[in-house]
This record gives sequence, C-alpha cells and structure tokens, in this order.
Amino acid sequence: MPLSFFCILELPKTGISSSMRNWHTFLFFVLLGVKVHGQIDCNSAFIQDTMSLPDGSKVLEGKFVITTLKDFSTVTLFRTNQDKFYLRFVVKKNFYFDKVDVLEIRSGSKSYYVKNTRQYKIDKTTGLFVVEIFSNYISTLKDEGITSLYFANAETDFTKKDALQIKQISNCFYELISTKNKH
Repeated sequence: MPLSFFCILELPKTGISSSMRNWHTFLFFVLLGVKVHGQIDCNSAFIQDTMSLPDGSKVLEGKFVITTLKDFSTVTLFRTNQDKFYLRFVVKKNFYFDKVDVLEIRSGSKSYYVKNTRQYKIDKTTGLFVVEIFSNYISTLKDEGITSLYFANAETDFTKKDALQIKQISNCFYELISTKNKH
C-alpha cells in the first residue's frame, strides 16, 4: 500500500472519544503489521547472487530465498543456474565444528539424510551446514517445513512458527522450480 494511504487514515470523530480513536488506530497498525510480517511475497522473495561452498571447491551462481528463525538461525534454499538445489543452515546451537556425520533433516514424520556432512564454524556461537538436496524433497518442505535437525547425536528442534516460515519459503521455491520446468 502506498504511504499516502496511511497518512490520510482518519477515523470519524463523531461518537468516538480521543482515547478510543487512538486505540483503534493502534490496533489497526498492529493487525496490519502482523498480516504483512506473516506473509511472503514470492515475486520479490528471491535474490540473484552467488554462494560459496564452505569447502572452497566452488562458487555457485543462482537464486535464493532465506528465512530467519526464532533463535536467529537462518535457512536458505538456493537454486543454481545449473538446476542444482542446496539447503544452507546457519545454526545457533548444538555445535560440533568440523565434525563429519550424517545430517538428518526432519520434516514431520519424514526424514532426509545427507551422509558425510560437515558442520563448519563461522564463529564460536554459529555453525554452518550446506547440503545438496533433490528437487522432490522441496515438495516435502513445502508441505511439512522442517521440524528438527539431527546431527552427531544432538537434535535441534524448530518451533511451529519456524516450520511454518520454512514451509512458506519452500512453497515459493517450489513454484519457481515448477514454473521453470514448464517452459
């Protein structure tokens, strides 16, 4: 909505006290903020950029969409120009820096396993996983989101809101893949 919409908004003055009018205006903006914050615009969600694989082997070009979770971890879905798909997790707990193990990505009752996954150290309070995924798993992500990660005998649970955010970006990502495959 254009900014001018918000500037000219005025409730009728008849029959409503000043404090009641202020309360209604406050409530309007709170509800508007919740609605805007809770939805992702798929058309503007994607960013064209590069992503370096943490082992230094490649720099990939493509598009990505990202969401920030409650604990300030991030989940990124990346599509290369060569139609390969990656999930990138920046995690804020359960650190096993430089350990190589199986990463289990849990989506409800379904799991996606990635062997020989390394958790890289960004700093002392932040770890990184980058894994290649198959396109059919994106369908699971759009339906279920991600409910937890399991690595090195430690589980990192995501909140329901986190899973919903991941479902939303996955739905946008799935639409991008489906659109390109139809052409």
